[in-house]
Amino acid sequence: MPRRPLIIALAAVGVIVIGTVVFFVVRSNKVAGPECHVRGHSGAADLDLDAVQLQHASTINAVGLSRGLPQRAMVIALATAFQESSMRNLPNGDRDSLGLFQQRPSQGWGTKAQIIDPVYAAGKFYDALVEVPNWQTVPLTEAAQAVQYSGFPDAYAKWEGQAKTLAVALGGTVPPDLSCRAGAGPSTAAPPSRDPLSGAADASDPLTAVLAAANAELGGLTVREISDNGATAVLGAALPDRSAEAAGRALAAWAVAHATSFSVTAVEVDGRRYAGNAWHDDAATARPAGQVAIAVG
Repeated sequence: MPRRPLIIALAAVGVIVIGTVVFFVVRSNKVAGPECHVRGHSGAADLDLDAVQLQHASTINAVGLSRGLPQRAMVIALATAFQESSMRNLPNGDRDSLGLFQQRPSQGWGTKAQIIDPVYAAGKFYDALVEVPNWQTVPLTEAAQAVQYSGFPDAYAKWEGQAKTLAVALGGTVPPDLSCRAGAGPSTAAPPSRDPLSGAADASDPLTAVLAAANAELGGLTVREISDNGATAVLGAALPDRSAEAAGRALAAWAVAHATSFSVTAVEVDGRRYAGNAWHDDAATARPAGQVAIAVG
């Protein structure tokens, strides 16, 4: 082979090799390691999971909070969703099963469009759970199985620890201490249409979307202030059978859990500020119990 074509051929091979290496390095950097971290409390283990899982877990927990249910209900629901879908809103499953809880339209759980809505799916699970005799005191596997009729009833038990970590971290009894790293993957599913939160007419479109979602899941939100640029809202939070402090913390944790999909850039509660993918003490942002600031960018 003449020298010049040989050099060109070798250069082409080099470009291909380098390109391949770069592709896999970038790809590995994108997927390596957990996206989100949830700190355990009272001896519970920390939990690592991806942003989509944390978002769905937050939704399941929020629906339970909005109904004034005890923490045990959320633990059962979260453990069930881990087992049934790995906390993912699956578009299909065994036979006609779908969604976070793999509910079946043919078994009366609702239409496909309804079940694929995480708020609806979580609500239907809780509807069934509270009808189970002694659901608060029987083993988790027994309570979950009474709702799900799974072929593997004992499998729910292995998720109880993770579910407790999430229920505490998202429930408002402790200061929010969860975070997601930069570059975490947002949900690819189109968010369901939600009614705008009253009083948020001056909010930007991204802020309108996150406030509507928060109110659809947690409920009890009131707008105290919208910034001049429409990118920040100060909200009041109220939840059944929870203190104002717990309601505010639960809303703040919800906002962080949904930050990746809703472009939330900052959350303020209890004199603490979540920004730059981490929590920081910030006395300047202290607000009355139950008040939370959420900013989008």
